[in-house]
Amino acid sequence: MTIADCFDHFLFDLDGCLYLRDQVIPAAPPTLIELRRRGKKVLFVTNDPRSLRNVYAEKLCRMGIEARTDEVLSCGWATAQYLQKHHTLGHSTAFVVGSQGLKDEMCSVGLRVVDGRDALHADFVVVGGHGDFNYAEMMLASFAVQNGAHFYTTNRDATFPTPEGLVPATGAVLAGIEVASAQTAISVGKPEPGMIEVARSLLGPGKMIMVGDRLDSDIAGGKRAGIATALVLTGVTTPDEAERSKWRPDFVLEDVGALLIK
Repeated sequence: MTIADCFDHFLFDLDGCLYLRDQVIPAAPPTLIELRRRGKKVLFVTNDPRSLRNVYAEKLCRMGIEARTDEVLSCGWATAQYLQKHHTLGHSTAFVVGSQGLKDEMCSVGLRVVDGRDALHADFVVVGGHGDFNYAEMMLASFAVQNGAHFYTTNRDATFPTPEGLVPATGAVLAGIEVASAQTAISVGKPEPGMIEVARSLLGPGKMIMVGDRLDSDIAGGKRAGIATALVLTGVTTPDEAERSKWRPDFVLEDVGALLIK
């Protein structure tokens, strides 16, 4: 019996699990094809807040991995849904430290994205890592939070893996804003259990496993939500780190292809 035989639903992280930046992990396409052939349900769950869900689906398809937009659960989309559920947004404004994709997600739930002096009194500050982050953004976000803005972040991942090594991610950007404002943001993405709850609502009943490369988000998120976890060693985590972590995965795999090995 394989690991895949034991589960109905598979939640896959993206960066470090199925690809590294723009390089597909070789085992990923055939593994996903076989899981679908066996009737398994798949959801792609990412803490990368930079793009809209359809962009991730299109990227996966280019890499030979079948994916629909409604099979992608991104932390940017989840954050927008969370704000809509927990706040009366009305004509509220948001200063977004993030990509155009993240700004579009906020606009999709009725928030008006502001910048410059208008950002100083924004109703919300939403943080997501992006390559153009600068000191001015940190300053505006800090002022807005000090002036009473609701403070959210898409996730707290400090880095993400690339073929060249680990590069700063949302958590690194967020740290400066939290220190400067002396406030702590509410995080929506993994490892917060809410992400897994959204996944359950999208997939329906069945036995679920979270597959990812990060102990502090993928494995912790699965454990906190009470589902099985599989750590793949194609991203940021080494076997030694997995052995020492308080978040112990149920399975440690060389790559996602090991889900199908007896």
